[in-house]
Amino acid sequence: MSELITVKEILEYATEFELYRLAHRVFWAVSTQRINLADDSNKLVEVIYDEVAVREMTNRNVLGIGRIKLYVVESFAQYAFYFANNPLEVSMLHREKFGEVTGAVTEAHRLLTKVMYFADLDIQISLIEHRKTIVQFPAYLGHAAAGQYILHRLDQHKGVRGIV
Repeated sequence: MSELITVKEILEYATEFELYRLAHRVFWAVSTQRINLADDSNKLVEVIYDEVAVREMTNRNVLGIGRIKLYVVESFAQYAFYFANNPLEVSMLHREKFGEVTGAVTEAHRLLTKVMYFADLDIQISLIEHRKTIVQFPAYLGHAAAGQYILHRLDQHKGVRGIV
């Protein structure tokens, strides 16, 4: 006995994991009434898609997928993690918090699915799930050593562990 996976669940999954093309294809099918959100997701393979319209929606990013990205900055012999719209927001927040001019601001999309331990909060959670809990962006997440998945929040202008 297989459990029904709805079109709505596929759309939510594709949006959450930033599968741009799939999310926009499903959204196009629903918005043009080719399929309903409550339908079995297997019906998606039966839909005849207008690939030009889907590509145009994807290029315009109609669903607003991926506006907030994960960025990493080398800082205090570690790496500072931020959620922001763009590298400029990261640079400005980092300078404001730590008085340190940033070097390269690197987009770290591949780390979004990693489970991180937030030492100051004593929680272990994936960054993609943690992003859902943040209400204001840009947001400083913490510092981690290279190759480590333990984030520590540092005091402003000091580069030492402590409550921020």
